[in-house]
Amino acid sequence: MTNDLLRPDCYFIMDNKHIKSFSKSNKKELREAHNIEKMYKAGLFNV
Repeated sequence: MTNDLLRPDCYFIMDNKHIKSFSKSNKKELREAHNIEKMYKAGLFNV
């Protein structure tokens, strides 16, 4: 996960029952300056 490959609003979390974008699964506004990988590892995108 890096902003070099995709914009932050283009990442999705998928499981057997749901598909949810990172931007919808977090209350914080996502920006290109944010470190998406660090935010994911910190658990900010838990569904």
